[in-house]
Amino acid sequence: MVRAMSTPETSTLERDDRMPRSIPFIVANEFAERFCYYGINAILTVYMTKVLRLGDAEATTFHSLFKTGAYFFPLIGAIVSDVFWGKYRTIITFSLAYVLGCTLLAVVPGKEGLALGLFLVAFGTGGIKPCVSTNVGDQFTSKNQHLIERAFSYFYLAINAGSSISIFYCPVLLDKYGRLAAFGVPAAMMFVATMVFLSGRKKYAHVPPAGKAWFDAVKSPEGRQIIRNLTIIYLFIACFWMLWDQSNGQTWTLQAESSLMDKNLGFGFVVLPAQIQVVNGLMILGMVPIFTFGIYPLMGKFFTVTPLRKIGIGLFCVAASFVLVAWIESRIQNGHVVSAWWQILAYVILSASEVLVSITGLEFSYAQAPLKMKSFIMAMFLLAVSLGNAMTATVNELMVKPLTALSAESGGQTWIKLKDAHGFVEGQKIDFAGKTGLEVIRSDGKHQPFTGTFLVAGVDESAGRVRLIDAIDRKPVTTIGTFDAADAKVSTYRLVGPAYFNFFAIIMSVVGVIFIFVARRYKGKVHVRETA
Repeated sequence: MVRAMSTPETSTLERDDRMPRSIPFIVANEFAERFCYYGINAILTVYMTKVLRLGDAEATTFHSLFKTGAYFFPLIGAIVSDVFWGKYRTIITFSLAYVLGCTLLAVVPGKEGLALGLFLVAFGTGGIKPCVSTNVGDQFTSKNQHLIERAFSYFYLAINAGSSISIFYCPVLLDKYGRLAAFGVPAAMMFVATMVFLSGRKKYAHVPPAGKAWFDAVKSPEGRQIIRNLTIIYLFIACFWMLWDQSNGQTWTLQAESSLMDKNLGFGFVVLPAQIQVVNGLMILGMVPIFTFGIYPLMGKFFTVTPLRKIGIGLFCVAASFVLVAWIESRIQNGHVVSAWWQILAYVILSASEVLVSITGLEFSYAQAPLKMKSFIMAMFLLAVSLGNAMTATVNELMVKPLTALSAESGGQTWIKLKDAHGFVEGQKIDFAGKTGLEVIRSDGKHQPFTGTFLVAGVDESAGRVRLIDAIDRKPVTTIGTFDAADAKVSTYRLVGPAYFNFFAIIMSVVGVIFIFVARRYKGKVHVRETA
């Protein structure tokens, strides 16, 4: 039996203050699984740009498409769970595919292993996502529903603890030991996650699959209305993820790769570019109790604190973080050294937006969903993340501007003659792919293909050529060979430097304003499981 309640209350005699025994297994499973996912995610773009020599935009697009899949497959997992298998069997089955995908990433080199491994990882992590989070709520009844918020806080803290540890150590593994260790350790943690979840099977409250009743619930007038209402809200949340996920191993990490970002944080502590994002998880660990016990009560003295108001504030916070990152990019593009502490400040602002939008959205989604639709509604929430990453991939794909390269002058200084060199500025990115015919001589004397992203160091418009420097250390590019203009693929970006981040900040600000008016019209109700 399910009842709708606007302000659920339970009498003292019916109240149960004991946390369900199943919660520790669910939380521990989530810790290990998130260690795996975020460990892979932290090093993926760096692996593609530095090892596979993909361009920045191509790597960002590929990475975004991976996360698009990871947050699309929850829809499949939700249907399988709600209609056929139930949450427990669905989680175990998809976890096995997850473990296989992680293993392929570790042992199969090159783009082929990367593509197949990432597909299975996306399929596996996506399939379990809506089930694991809703399984938390399923452990409660009306007698102990007052503990749900605390359980979800534990759940979210496990996510950020696991992600923080892996984000810090996996870049070190990639830097010192290579692909096998960097992807192998996350694979081992996913195996542990599966075993932990399996060991708690007798302690879970198992909500049986709804079968055909699920379709009846979705097609019912109430079900259709809930889906319509939440879809509108999720479109705004998708825009939030369009920005947030770029901080998670993507464009923010690429920015930190520059030698002009001083990564010495003081006291001799120097971080790797991909490690800076660990600040997000650490901030969440600290901010959850601060917001819960400090900021929200303070806000409540001035206005009624509702989930949608929290989300609205969060949308403007994430826009503010991108304004700061755009300023950092402008400094780097103009050749100025910037302390990594500025990007850390951006992560602090971003983390506040995550508490306001993501945690709130997770709880809001579960509360708004009828019992037979909870996994499906959670999948819709996660589909917003998929849509946000698809937006990022689309922007990165559309902003690529193909160039016609006529020839190249190799040697200690590499010049590229273009059909049109007008409008280029120093610090602008230029990508090379395909069989260019050139090889780069690195500082250690080793050779590598002349592919990936470089920077424009000088423009000679009269001769129609640009001089290149390395995108990371900004040193002259030394090359040998003969440039193959027919097979080389050369491109630049329409959103140059800080314009890229400002573009997203402006879009998010407009979206935030629109959300204010939409949220005021939203009406919903809370659904919880009444009895065990």
